[in-house]
Amino acid sequence: MRADHEICWILEGRSPDEIPMARLAEYMRLLAILFGEFESVHFDRVEKACTKIVAKLPLGGASHKVQARIYAVRDRRAPPDAMHAARRINEMVGEDKGVARISFGATSILRFPGRGGVTEAAFGFVDQATVTGKLYALSEEPSGGIRARIRPRGGSSYVACTADRILGATLRGFFLETVRVQGRGAWRRATSGEWSCQSLHIQSVSPVKDVSLRDAIDALRSIEVDWPDDPLTEWTRLDERDGAA
Repeated sequence: MRADHEICWILEGRSPDEIPMARLAEYMRLLAILFGEFESVHFDRVEKACTKIVAKLPLGGASHKVQARIYAVRDRRAPPDAMHAARRINEMVGEDKGVARISFGATSILRFPGRGGVTEAAFGFVDQATVTGKLYALSEEPSGGIRARIRPRGGSSYVACTADRILGATLRGFFLETVRVQGRGAWRRATSGEWSCQSLHIQSVSPVKDVSLRDAIDALRSIEVDWPDDPLTEWTRLDERDGAA
């Protein structure tokens, strides 16, 4: 079978001779949970240069589903059983004093750095959120709900979005354009302390004119404003009036 139809889990720096059979079997059990598609993923072999567990994936939908599930683990959006399996694998890799990765062909798609690694659970909550970026993916669910992806300005990742059917026509009108969406967002704090909006249920959407900073500054300067002769005194007067009110 071609390499791109194989999925490999590689524990670097440790040969199979150093890993007890029971522990290798536990790794395989957890990998099976992480991969999902129990009837379609089959063990093929263990390679010896390092501890490399190779499984076969059939052509078609099962391969895509397994890849999507692993990407969801990487993005911390996978089902609880897959996330638990990934965390436990990472703990075991740390106990074995190694690092590991999952790869399709030559592409590594998920890494296990060991204890204290990226598979640790991050803190998150749901609150109002605003996302501005390019609406580059849009689809309709069988139920009529809308799924979308927005790539924020200056970012390489995306925010996964959902919306009710009533917003479908509006979103289609802004497809491949820069938009500002507002709604209920799932916020997550990474282990680095950085906050990011991971997903958003869109409640409103509006177009955003994509202009450069220089153009924006020039536009502000061109606004005709009747400024008072002494703006600081005027602001003080307004503050005093508002305070008295």
